[in-house]
Amino acid sequence: MPDITALVLGGTSGIGSGIARSLAAQGAAVTVASRDQRRAQEAADGIRAASGAAEVSGMGLDLSRPEDVAENLSRYGRDFDAVVLNGPGYPPGTVTDATADDFTRAYRSMFLSLQQVVTSVIDSMKRKQWGRVLYVSSSSVIAPIDELAVSSVVRAAMNAYLKVLSNELAADRITVNSIVPGRIDTPRVKAVDAARARDRGTSADQIRKAAESRIPMGRYGTPDEIGELAAFLCSDGAAYLTGATFRCDGGMTAAL
Repeated sequence: MPDITALVLGGTSGIGSGIARSLAAQGAAVTVASRDQRRAQEAADGIRAASGAAEVSGMGLDLSRPEDVAENLSRYGRDFDAVVLNGPGYPPGTVTDATADDFTRAYRSMFLSLQQVVTSVIDSMKRKQWGRVLYVSSSSVIAPIDELAVSSVVRAAMNAYLKVLSNELAADRITVNSIVPGRIDTPRVKAVDAARARDRGTSADQIRKAAESRIPMGRYGTPDEIGELAAFLCSDGAAYLTGATFRCDGGMTAAL
């Protein structure tokens, strides 16, 4: 992996940060992207200092504005061998409370912007006849999550897009896969737990304990555990894996 250049969206915290750390530790040249350029650079500096990696940089990329994504990536001036499509999702809420504006905003940031990122990088991957597109999805694509209604709908559309894309790019030796995290100890999951606690008149700690009791491994996962899986899927060793979804959930999902 030392010769790989990787772009990690949402790489300043949570799962994205774990993936960026793992890729850097494997020797990839990593670009951490975030809406806030300063925050992205600070995260990159922290990863570089902790891992000793020579090439970790930060990039400002606002996914709420899909019309600017391609231009910003072009201005950055680097071709990427691997791109990790990762983002925070949409704020918690039920489907009956969701408005047309909610779905439009989520579609723009969670689907259209990611599609624009992919479109911007695949030509260089095709020229090299090598590439990795990896989407950090959610267990909501297997069983929709009531409190994350808007995210559940848009992520399902994203998964369908990536499956079709994987078939089109396979002959160019570009793989397209998804990771489905379970309950990972991130700020996003803490926010969901807090929302559930408010709705049910209990504490976030009680919500977490109840969730852990339903996970065969009895705990939330860590961002670094997702990172290790992501680093493998971005490696040469994963060359024959495409169009697939990989769960990393401690056995939480009951469906086959």
